Amino acid sequence: MALPADVTDKASCEAAREALQAAWGTIDILVNAAGGNQPGATIGPDDSFCKKFSTEAFEQITKLNLVGTILPCQIFGEIMEAKKEGCIVNISSMAAQQTITRVCGYSASKAAIDNFTKWLAVEMATKLGDKIRVNAIAPGFFLAEQNRALLTNEDGSLTSRGASIGSSCCCCGGYCGSCGCRFARAVLCVCG
Repeated sequence: MALPADVTDKASCEAAREALQAAWGTIDILVNAAGGNQPGATIGPDDSFCKKFSTEAFEQITKLNLVGTILPCQIFGEIMEAKKEGCIVNISSMAAQQTITRVCGYSASKAAIDNFTKWLAVEMATKLGDKIRVNAIAPGFFLAEQNRALLTNEDGSLTSRGASIGSSCCCCGGYCGSCGCRFARAVLCVCG
């Protein structure tokens, strides 16, 4: 069941929750997978952080990546909290696990998701017991249109930047989009 929702808007998330409850009766699993980046919070090889970095872009990225994770946890988590059972999986990033040049805003907001996930896991387990789980998954790099020119040459071979970060894929040392990564299987494994 596909439901469009703005993960940064409480009313939109509540409407999606109500539609899901009407169709399925309950919610057992929440996967928070929204995320993105913006050029204003990215520092190029010849850019100065002090002169180029945009705090406005950083705030927008943080709103999408971090608030867009926290808000669904609150809205959909209410159902799990009431029944003291469920599984929340927040999608982090390898950019939160290791330092990657250029993507300051994205990396910081994804690292915040890791910290929030740890906090929420302890909070829910302490208050609700062990039948509610909160975890994060940090998949490798997905090759997509937004980063293709940065990571690959016109002939499809990797750029130097692509080669330097491509080895961090979660399962095979390549890019998730090109290797058949078992991302969905990892989510299901975490959820039991």
